[in-house]
Amino acid sequence: MKIIQSFFASVKAGFLQIWHDFANWAEANKRKALLTVLGLLLGVTLFSASMIVAVAHIRQAEYTELLLPTIQSKKIEMLDYGNEEQEIKDSKAISVMFSPPYGAEYEKIMRTFSGKEAQEINRQFYYYPLVYNTENVAQKYQIDPSKVTFIFFEKGIEKNRFEVEELSNYTEEFIPELNRLPMWNIKDLDE
Repeated sequence: MKIIQSFFASVKAGFLQIWHDFANWAEANKRKALLTVLGLLLGVTLFSASMIVAVAHIRQAEYTELLLPTIQSKKIEMLDYGNEEQEIKDSKAISVMFSPPYGAEYEKIMRTFSGKEAQEINRQFYYYPLVYNTENVAQKYQIDPSKVTFIFFEKGIEKNRFEVEELSNYTEEFIPELNRLPMWNIKDLDE
């Protein structure tokens, strides 16, 4: 125990000596000290900003490298990580599948999109994998992040949605439900 206490005491004494030396130098060279501190602050700020940007690029690269090869259908296209909101706003009409990239429902959907049944699908869908920031995405689009949800947006406004889990007979209902997704105004007339 005394060894640890003496180690911390020597480390503390070393830091105090460095601090006193810096304070004496700063007192003698005020302009250089100010420029040094500002330079350090600028360096730390730039480093922090670059790390924030790097995280987004790393996540996009992970999406591209890990998830894109698993999609074997021309009917599904990946949305860029973090840009889903802008992509939805900029599109006149877009259908998006929000889903974790695993699970029985996800596998069943991917088999459907890559199988013969895919010829019956009348439009392209975009896929936003729920891997990162799922709570914020779930809150923003009012979805359950553990379920597969298809949402149709027109000019950035949600018009229609359905969850795959709610289908009583997946084989018979899935593709017709996908094809009806952009027909939100017909659904409103029925109600």
